Amino acid sequence: MFTRTQAAPNPVVAKIRALLRGARPQLQADQQALGLAYPEDPPPPGQRFPDPSPAIATMRQHLQALRTEVLAQSGGGPAGASARDLTALTLLQSDHSLEKLAQAYAAPDPASADDLRGQSVILLKQAKATSIKAGKALAIPWPL
Repeated sequence: MFTRTQAAPNPVVAKIRALLRGARPQLQADQQALGLAYPEDPPPPGQRFPDPSPAIATMRQHLQALRTEVLAQSGGGPAGASARDLTALTLLQSDHSLEKLAQAYAAPDPASADDLRGQSVILLKQAKATSIKAGKALAIPWPL
């Protein structure tokens, strides 16, 4: 039984924490696959970097599935809603950042690619800022 000084755990917050912890190994594997898609040394002049699109697409699928699971959580009052919404927003911003990165590799010219990479970085910075708020709402450090 909980005392006055101990708050009962919010079931939505607890479920979202569990979802994030459960997704962590897969997302780490996705990050590793994305890292392996890039060579240690740049390609010779005139040649393109290897296409990381398959690794990006896989990571995006996993982020989208996790976001869907997070959004499916209901109840939990204002604390649960805040945790759900901030977590879902973080995942959406991360997904959009990866989408822009994939578009950069498919860009027809270097200027377009640079612009898309810049947009990807901006979205990633937004996701980082939102993740800090989500971490506070979930009472966990982010990333897990």
